[in-house]
Amino acid sequence: MEKERYLLIPDKKGALWSGLFHGSALFMSGILSYEYYGKGHPSFLFYVFFFSFWLALFSGYTSVINHSLLMARRSLKSVAITEKSLVLEWKNGDADEIVRKLNFQGGRTILGVWGDTIDKRRVQATIRRNSVTKDQFNTLLNELARIKDIEKNKS
Repeated sequence: MEKERYLLIPDKKGALWSGLFHGSALFMSGILSYEYYGKGHPSFLFYVFFFSFWLALFSGYTSVINHSLLMARRSLKSVAITEKSLVLEWKNGDADEIVRKLNFQGGRTILGVWGDTIDKRRVQATIRRNSVTKDQFNTLLNELARIKDIEKNKS
């Protein structure tokens, strides 16, 4: 039985800030790798900055498209709280219910949630703070702590 359900909305402000951060990292690592490549023979620094370019590109995609704008097929669509578990619903139609080893880490801008499903698969999700209202975010944190305490007392 579902206790509460939170539909996530895109965080456009967070996408802008993540895009600016990752865009500047892309620009600088691209310029520096091109500079070191243009010296005639690639040095170790070329490979460092070239790797940094691809790292910034893929982490930027994940941060902006998947977590902030919720546009990818494997983006989180909603979070449902039951009495003893957390149900993560994805945009591609899948749903994962975390029933064991529920953990979460909340920061200023994001909330990371991870745990095991019934079939012992490890599932993790990232929820942006601005994807839900402030009250919903605080309620979600309280419910996650409650579920974690239930699991802890059961052990």
